[in-house]
Amino acid sequence: MADGTLSWRPTASLETLHRRSELVNRTRRFFQERRVLEVDIPVLQGGCNLDPGIQPLRVETPDGPRFLPTSPEHPLKRLVAAGAGSVWSLGPAFRSGELGQRHGPEFRMLEWYRPGWDDWRLLREVLDLFHSLTGLGITHEVVGYRKAFVTHVGLDPATASDVDVANALGDDRQAVMDSTGTLDRLAALDLLMGTRVEPHLGRGHWTVICDYPPHVAAQARLRMDDDDLPAAARFEIYRDGLELANGYWELTDATELNQRLSEQLRAKEDGRLVRDHRFEAAMAAGLGDCAGVAVGFDRVMMLALGLPTVAATQAFAWGDA
Repeated sequence: MADGTLSWRPTASLETLHRRSELVNRTRRFFQERRVLEVDIPVLQGGCNLDPGIQPLRVETPDGPRFLPTSPEHPLKRLVAAGAGSVWSLGPAFRSGELGQRHGPEFRMLEWYRPGWDDWRLLREVLDLFHSLTGLGITHEVVGYRKAFVTHVGLDPATASDVDVANALGDDRQAVMDSTGTLDRLAALDLLMGTRVEPHLGRGHWTVICDYPPHVAAQARLRMDDDDLPAAARFEIYRDGLELANGYWELTDATELNQRLSEQLRAKEDGRLVRDHRFEAAMAAGLGDCAGVAVGFDRVMMLALGLPTVAATQAFAWGDA
């Protein structure tokens, strides 16, 4: 706006928008062929997702506070609990404070749920979809969270001391120190994952990270890893250092879920957030064995179309909306 005129033109090229539309149609055919029901979810919801590291956006309405979805997870699980079977949705998601080449406060999330499946069976379907959209095949490696740290950071997060973790961060440790100079270990491990591990993942093939520690289980169930330590039944898929998918073998124990949500709300220390009581009631009624996955659709478009930023895949990116 150097000349005082607001920019009104699309962020993405028209050619990109045509190609993106073709890939959306291909996604729809993928799920139609597998008899997965497409559904829309409400954009304003009565409660929010409390997963660590995610900050919901609150909207005041005449009927009280509502929250923009950080993902379609809660409504989709309510549908599964109601007997809808396998469901999928592609729609807007919102997360406060996320803006960069690979992030935006508003983006498109693709998410689906498969009753009766576990995370390993769902992983194969995600790779099939990614092959369909990108043409990059399904060749992949599966690497445990701890092994990824040993390979790229030189420490095992399950056994390393706080001093070892701090030393691995170097000058970056200041970002995860509290006012007393004490290391926030969990934040430090998350920072190491994002800055030291993730850039190496998915080079020349898909990398699947599994066996995440319990503190990042979110709504995944727990099981034992190869060393008989508790780990989340969760996977993430990377390509070219870019995280694209986050899948769970879903936690179905309503009591355990309630405990986790209570802990997550306390950790956020934000009195403006409200638990999603309708979702919790659905989980108490019974979800049943189920696996689900969330895919950053704009990131997949970025990869499929060879574009440098997620904004370049969007008709109107955050700064141009």
